[in-house]
Amino acid sequence: MRINAIKVSYWIALLGYFGLMTGIYVWHMWINQTPDHAISIMLIIQLGPLMFPLRGLLAGRVYTHAWAMYLAIFYFVVGVWYAGGDEDMRYGMFIIATSMLFFMGTMLYTRYAGRHQKQIDQQEENDQD
Repeated sequence: MRINAIKVSYWIALLGYFGLMTGIYVWHMWINQTPDHAISIMLIIQLGPLMFPLRGLLAGRVYTHAWAMYLAIFYFVVGVWYAGGDEDMRYGMFIIATSMLFFMGTMLYTRYAGRHQKQIDQQEENDQD
């Protein structure tokens, strides 16, 4: 049985992506309990950027995975910022771990799916000749 690297990297990217989403939501709603007047602003600021690549990630678009890597780097920086504080260190470490998972998944998916698409294009070109 052969492991399909494209599918594995796709699921790694989604695991990191949805881990970030649920972790941020759970942290602000239940664990840290952000004050009521600031909760909507915090969720929009922190979850809003994650909404942009959702459709493309679920559809498996290579281009979306490629630019979502930059979003993963942004959340890595956010995680480092939170990890610098004593009371938020565990949350920061979680954000760092899930953003690294998201980054690795998107990077590997872009690599393997891009190669696969290139092989298909070359094969179609050879068939036309």
